[in-house]
Amino acid sequence: MIKQIKKRDGRVVAFEPEKIVRVILLAGKATGEFGKKEAKRLAGIVVAILEKGNGKHIPNVEQVQDIVEQVLMAAGHYTTAKAFILYRERRAKERVARQVMGVSDDVGMSMNALKVIARRYLLKDEEGRVIETPKSAFKRVALAVAAVEKRHKKEWREKFEGMMVAKEFMPAGCYFRGAGTKSGMLSNCFVLPVEDSIEDIFEAVKWTAQIHAAGGGTGYNFSRLRPKGDKIGGGGLASGPVNFMRAFDAETSIVMQGGTHRGANMGILNANHPDITEFITCKTQEGEISNFNISVGASDKFMEAVTRDKQWNLVNPRDGRIVMTVAAKKLFDQVVQLAWKTGDPGMIFLDNLNKDNPLLKSQGSIESTNVCGEVPLYPFEPCNLGSINLARFVRDEVVDWKRLEAVTRLAVRFLDDGVDASKFPLKQITQAARDNRRIGVGVMGWAEMLYQLKLRYDSDEAVKLARKVMGFIQRVSHEESGKLAREKGVFPNWKGSEFEKQSKKMRNVAVTTIAPTGTISMVADCSSGIEPVFALSYVKNVVDEAGLTYTNPYFERALTESLSNGKRGKVGEVLREVVETGSVQGVAGVPRWIKEVFRVAYNIAPEWHVQMQAAFQEFTDNAVSKTINFPVNASVEDIERAYILAWKLGCKGITVYRDQSKAVQILSTKKSETKDKTVIQSKLQLEPLSARAATANVQETGECPECGAKLTFSEGCVTCNSCGYSHCAV
Repeated sequence: MIKQIKKRDGRVVAFEPEKIVRVILLAGKATGEFGKKEAKRLAGIVVAILEKGNGKHIPNVEQVQDIVEQVLMAAGHYTTAKAFILYRERRAKERVARQVMGVSDDVGMSMNALKVIARRYLLKDEEGRVIETPKSAFKRVALAVAAVEKRHKKEWREKFEGMMVAKEFMPAGCYFRGAGTKSGMLSNCFVLPVEDSIEDIFEAVKWTAQIHAAGGGTGYNFSRLRPKGDKIGGGGLASGPVNFMRAFDAETSIVMQGGTHRGANMGILNANHPDITEFITCKTQEGEISNFNISVGASDKFMEAVTRDKQWNLVNPRDGRIVMTVAAKKLFDQVVQLAWKTGDPGMIFLDNLNKDNPLLKSQGSIESTNVCGEVPLYPFEPCNLGSINLARFVRDEVVDWKRLEAVTRLAVRFLDDGVDASKFPLKQITQAARDNRRIGVGVMGWAEMLYQLKLRYDSDEAVKLARKVMGFIQRVSHEESGKLAREKGVFPNWKGSEFEKQSKKMRNVAVTTIAPTGTISMVADCSSGIEPVFALSYVKNVVDEAGLTYTNPYFERALTESLSNGKRGKVGEVLREVVETGSVQGVAGVPRWIKEVFRVAYNIAPEWHVQMQAAFQEFTDNAVSKTINFPVNASVEDIERAYILAWKLGCKGITVYRDQSKAVQILSTKKSETKDKTVIQSKLQLEPLSARAATANVQETGECPECGAKLTFSEGCVTCNSCGYSHCAV
């Protein structure tokens, strides 16, 4: 009897005959040649040959696979044997590629995930060579975070590391870049105040430079600045918010040229500012304010004036004087038309932003957000984020609530420890971080959770589940924050907050957030945030020079099982059709339920995108980052309806993207460049492209995602002079 087998890396492990059955069954189902009964018979022959030929010797994996090939051929299953041979060749090429990368995969990552974590997050020596494995990176992060625990440090470190290794939770990328390094910064984004004096403005520019040099991004509300042409001391005239934004933009470009990480900014101007029209159109000129995402700050009063077609006062913030009165609808129409054309500006709904703010009465209203809009922040507050991979919490088509609760509690403790473990570039940021202890436990892999539960994204059932899942996470997160408050103390600004009035002890002012999760979702091999899957099969141009085709594993598995009888077509034939368009909707011979469930971003009407965002927002303390996707033929009125619906449903902001309104793509299906094919756009980090967030994502690293060479930044675009890669963020 064979009891052991030797792996390719030299490890000797227990021999499990059922794995041979599984491999043969998958191959047989993929071609439609046979099912489970035949797979068991063939596996038995393989085991018998192994036992006869090896005697007391331990067989290796390659020997087993050679025999599987021979048995398939001898049994007359030539199509399956050919498919199995091609599969082995493909895996062999991947192993060679891994060796060339010089990265050891010790946690079971896909080739794409391994390349991403190696390029973005694994530590390197002075020559740029990777000097750690994924597992050692997870351990490094867990060690740095658990170090602030007063008791049971080793136990917490092991638990933190375990949930990352299992891809159940991933902290934001800054944790991997900062933990255990000289920088030590575990936050990506910050909000800075911009007050109405030349000294304060350029003090903010200096702070921005310090943050960007450390690898962070910044958000601002420029509404306190007096309008352009207003009087200033000494008889001069004010430059206005947009001109001063150019100073911040110039700083970002300068720091870009010297640092490893690229700065990015969110600029907000309230709808009642006299310079609002100039602000709305400030990015329409090529190269202007290219390092900013911009959003209009809209109050309920403004939105009510829009929907009722009322007049709207523009007010000088210096003295409260009404400068002029305009039609609110006309102003709103300008926002919508430009969003239709370019994706900018977005909107931040200021009253929705503060509706559940527990510090509203004690600290005043929040006026700004981080770069991608998912975290409303007071001046100097940092983001502190991590996301739970929902795709990992489905067992036999049922949500594993018990494990989800355990990981949620761990995630809260992890991020709370991160507040103390992080170093910050400004003392004011350190103070704000400690005073409020704001964290953001979010989710990713939502689309794949729905796939496993056989629910279509654009359905009432999915929206209902969104409320249930996020409501569960929020409740557990608040319970855990309360538990930590009893163990370690409440956040300093708890006194005077709504929590104090409710006698609710909390360690953190806010606990939940839905972030974009671009790069970390690639590391976790799941869909980003709460977005639908980009495409069921597509080419990842960020991974390989010629592009590397990726097929969603849940779709491939469902297809293989459904077409196993061979009567409805072969899996391979269907996949070849799907890779052309990214969608299964137009493919013949596929069961209806698969077309119902496996929908992608551009199969989904914008109204469902908004409803999904609102469902998650209902149970999210901070805010939700979500791109509302529109087809190329969407009208301006379609965009308008989405903006108004988002406000009415309680969303704190909205980002839209109309297909083909950007010329350069990072993701594409094989027919995406043909004249009549819908071009699917996306962020660098594999989620549908949002013009407001593209800057942040493209600028996250100074390295070319194709060849690793240094990028050149110019007029809102990045270019690699080495391999020709380019991407425009505006």
